[in-house]
Amino acid sequence: MARVSFADAKRVGIALGWIVLYAAIGLAITIGISEVVPGWGGNQWFVFRNGAYEVVGFIIATVVVGKLLNKYSWDRMGWHTQPGGLMAMLAIGLAFVIDRATVRLTGDWSAWPRVAVPLALGLVLAALGEELMFRGYPLRRLADAIGALPAMLILALLFGIAHARNPNATIFSTLNVALAAVWLSFAFFSAGGMALAWGLHFGWNAGLAILFDAPVSGYTFQVPAVEYTPGRHAWIDGGPFGPEGGIVTTIVLIAGTLAVIGARVKQPRTWLAG
Repeated sequence: MARVSFADAKRVGIALGWIVLYAAIGLAITIGISEVVPGWGGNQWFVFRNGAYEVVGFIIATVVVGKLLNKYSWDRMGWHTQPGGLMAMLAIGLAFVIDRATVRLTGDWSAWPRVAVPLALGLVLAALGEELMFRGYPLRRLADAIGALPAMLILALLFGIAHARNPNATIFSTLNVALAAVWLSFAFFSAGGMALAWGLHFGWNAGLAILFDAPVSGYTFQVPAVEYTPGRHAWIDGGPFGPEGGIVTTIVLIAGTLAVIGARVKQPRTWLAG
């Protein structure tokens, strides 16, 4: 039986304490801004507005906790120096083939830019906000304490739970969202770092919402000129939750994770330790 030493427990406890402080600062600033700043832009700019608040809150938390207090470099937190939309299209395609989901073009494209442009900008910020919350500093700090794979699984579980109360969520959708977090975590630990994880996250959400008007994690955005209708079996294409609630997304996410890992699957300790 493996023993956990006092030093190990202390190291993990310290890491969790820093992550809790990071989350508290980020959430406090996010909520504070939303309470102080008026709800400008109305419903059309809701996603952008909320995403902007999250990004400001968690960038400040990253600077304060990660950079100033923990002395982590930006490179260490994944900001060193994308295919997500293609994966979304693959998931929709599987829903067409397996469960007879449909996408119908209405022909009226005049209103499309007025909805699609603010939504796209909002999804860019929303994706970055969630990456700052669940990858970035928290993933790196926890990985330094307990190892990359356990840290990925813990934060993936929390990511799934965070979406468990979304509209029309199911156990299956929660597991898929957690699997998506694993995919994005492997992207974070790759050479692409936070930029790749952010790009994949945005590409996936934008591919579903803007290209097909499919629900994203249970939320619908009513993009004009295109109308998505799920098929007969929610366990296949996710039903009202969107493709993330069905097995089509499970298949695509497994394939996407393997694609991100690539040949490095033979030396996980080497590239996950960086």
